[in-house]
Amino acid sequence: MIAIRMRFLAGRFHATPWGHHVNEGVVEYPPSLFRLLRSLVATARRACLGAITEDQLRRIVAALCSPPEFHLPQASAAHTRHYDQANSGVKFFDTFVVLTPQDDLVWMWRDAGLDESDRSTLSKLLTALGTFGRAESWCEVELLSEAEAREFSANTERINSRPFKQAESLAEQETIRLLLPQEELNPDELMKVLETETSTMRKDKQLEPTGTRWMTYTRPTGILTPRRFRQEMTPRKTKTFTVARYALNSNVLPLAQDSLPFGEQVRRALIRDRVDTSHSEAIIGKRVDGAPLEGHLHAHYLSTDEDGDGRLDHVTLYAPCGFDKGDLAAIGALRTIFRQGRRPDVRLVLTGLGEVEQFGDAPIFARERRWRSVTPFSLPRFANRGAGKPPRPRDMPEAQLARELRVRGLPEPISIKRIEGYTAGGRPLVRWLEFHTRRFKGDQGNGLAGFEIEFAEPIQGPLALGFGCHFGLGLFLPI
Repeated sequence: MIAIRMRFLAGRFHATPWGHHVNEGVVEYPPSLFRLLRSLVATARRACLGAITEDQLRRIVAALCSPPEFHLPQASAAHTRHYDQANSGVKFFDTFVVLTPQDDLVWMWRDAGLDESDRSTLSKLLTALGTFGRAESWCEVELLSEAEAREFSANTERINSRPFKQAESLAEQETIRLLLPQEELNPDELMKVLETETSTMRKDKQLEPTGTRWMTYTRPTGILTPRRFRQEMTPRKTKTFTVARYALNSNVLPLAQDSLPFGEQVRRALIRDRVDTSHSEAIIGKRVDGAPLEGHLHAHYLSTDEDGDGRLDHVTLYAPCGFDKGDLAAIGALRTIFRQGRRPDVRLVLTGLGEVEQFGDAPIFARERRWRSVTPFSLPRFANRGAGKPPRPRDMPEAQLARELRVRGLPEPISIKRIEGYTAGGRPLVRWLEFHTRRFKGDQGNGLAGFEIEFAEPIQGPLALGFGCHFGLGLFLPI
């Protein structure tokens, strides 16, 4: 068993997660294993020259390569703003985690082990670490003895961040993605991955380091909530979760034309697998008496093709009313969508759970002026041109689109252009009539259309309108 205790002497931990820009204001908490291993290799190269052999360093890094568990002290996120006067006063953010200098952040590997010589070498490396993250993150790091590690691990309540398992409940938990080395790397390959300079990756236009993988971790809800003194009778506010994001994996993924039936399958799977048998208005979309909910506050099941290959690769659950504990348990347990016939099953990997503001990198939650249909807008009413006796008002698809926007409190678009179908990645046009637009119970809209629309000011996604919008029809993505 290996356990490492880390303290931040200035009360700050500066680290931007891989794949995020510093101005996004995102912090890495808990820290990623990839960051720690690279720091150990850099320390061995620069601060412990000659004191550590290459074989010792390889054994230490290999022993720490498995996913660790963490004890995370309560902390908060803060930032400072800086203006670069040399570049026309460009503003950038310095976001960091604020901790008490006496607080211990503990890394735990239950199944890892080193002999006494390598443990002594690792202890020297950790003592020489000095900083972790950016240079401002002064730290004091030490290797706990095996007795201290066993005593710490025996208290399971102290371990509050660990790899997410599909079967566990996410009640009072939130998720974060961390970067780790791939498991199948041999020692030579692992060292090559860790020694690759960031400048080399940028030169080669790599979005992610070679030989790495993403792993979803859980941490307590509100672990980054600022500490305040509360009166005993003051009820503690609980965080509301309105968004759950899944990545899809299958030998053959569903086509983009299957957005509606796939969204309905996800809804049925959540209802079927819900352990809490109480009625869920958010997931079902109806009151206990069976009356449909109004206002579009219940769950939307929005399937998207985000890599432009014509097949669905993500599904997003969005419920403005929020998910309760029973909903979260069902969301955490959802792993597979079983498909009929000889079509392969689709596996779902939960990649995020939170609120809209946490998913700025997802195109469905972008804030933009111009939007394009990616699934057909299914008309709520039959379109007419205003003919007949007595005269009827015109109710063309454009007018119905504008009405749907007004119902949701969105502004009138300054431009509406009709388009013939869905295109992505230079692939052939998929006409709207090729989409599945009839629900399982037989209902369907009164015609199909698609649009490119432009607003005077950016609007916040998701944007799904018309009949079947809760199951993926009428979905727009930013241009």
